[in-house]
Amino acid sequence: MVGWGQQLGRYPLLAVGLVGCSLLLVWQGLGHGLGMGLGVVSGALVLVLVGRQRWFGTHPAPTPPPNGSQLSRGEVIAYLEQIAQQLSDLEEELGQPQPDLHQNWQDCIAALEQPLSLAWRGTLPQIPIPQGAFPTHSQHPAWVLYGVQERLTPAQVQELTAYHAQDQPVQVVWCAAPWSGKELKAAVAQQLRDLGYPQPLLTITPQPAPILVQRMQGDGSWEDSWEIPPPVLEELNHWLTQRSQEPHWQYQAILRRGRALQTTIAQRQQSHRAQLAQRVIHRYQVWAGVWAGVNPVPSLDLLATGAINAQMLVDLAQVYRRPLTLSQATEMVKALAPMLLQMGVVEAITRLAAVWLKTQVVTYGVGGAIQALSAAYLTHLAGHTFLETLQYPERELNPGLWQSLGTRVQASATAMQFWQRFIPQSLPWVVQSGA
Repeated sequence: MVGWGQQLGRYPLLAVGLVGCSLLLVWQGLGHGLGMGLGVVSGALVLVLVGRQRWFGTHPAPTPPPNGSQLSRGEVIAYLEQIAQQLSDLEEELGQPQPDLHQNWQDCIAALEQPLSLAWRGTLPQIPIPQGAFPTHSQHPAWVLYGVQERLTPAQVQELTAYHAQDQPVQVVWCAAPWSGKELKAAVAQQLRDLGYPQPLLTITPQPAPILVQRMQGDGSWEDSWEIPPPVLEELNHWLTQRSQEPHWQYQAILRRGRALQTTIAQRQQSHRAQLAQRVIHRYQVWAGVWAGVNPVPSLDLLATGAINAQMLVDLAQVYRRPLTLSQATEMVKALAPMLLQMGVVEAITRLAAVWLKTQVVTYGVGGAIQALSAAYLTHLAGHTFLETLQYPERELNPGLWQSLGTRVQASATAMQFWQRFIPQSLPWVVQSGA
């Protein structure tokens, strides 16, 4: 029983509720009424719930400055500092460092001191262009230079459309061939305008037409040879010079990198919290099932279930750093039972549990099994419904969230699947805790 004592010690609200109900059983066995006893236990539950309101400190999510040519270096630095705090909060919550995210953040800081970052796409990587003077960044460059030589293919249209949707600046470069005419270039320019790229194309000639060169030899004769001139890159070089003198393009690129890092931080945080929340819900499923199965007085089921569910809501709110006041928790627990009764969930789950138990030789005939499984399943529904609300910070914590239970109760198949998982997962935990 040492293991059970340690488990109850970790959850004082649950301990007071269950121990109080046990004392009430003794009180009733001595021939006394339950009215005063219920009041005492309820008062104790309120006191312990108030004492459980311990909240971890957290900082609001960083708010990136808006895109635009007026974006300043100071705004970008302030935003990156907010991301650093968010990363620190994540490491504190996970209890371990995140070196890859730290490296991404350091790259954002280093990019402030770098020249214009570029990505070379389309046909440009295959021609001799001055790439060395500008750092490349494959995912979030300041500009994407996209080379085309003929009409846009469906794959190129799809890629350019994706850049446009991501607010990624793109400059299309017309890689003119010696034989290409003005009509082809005009057709490509029209395709680009239809995709939302109205800016003029930069024109370069990566492979000019060969020219005939005559050289005088030492004996006074002439030697003819065909030579390929160097690429014509004047428009591209001029454009690069202009963009490199406009630092806001690099600031916007860093802003996009910061947003991607912020998204990764939030995803890891949500994944970690979801795992903790699943363990919390499973723990209270077991407690609800155990108490409902061993309690011989039906009038005490509501008190015990209320204590279990209130403690579960408090713990889930703490996992997601969402303040849950005593009045909010009380209102939600009070609103849960009438909602389930109005939906007919209690009656339906009890009937389904009885049908399922009759197919199980080991549990057939156990009197409290139906109540135990029903209580565990209803706790499961309440926990996951509350979890859905916690995952969206903009949603308020109020009794109205239980309305979504109607979409979660899906007849017998859902209940059967839950019970088939609940028994084999819970028995080892109960045996280990009680050892």
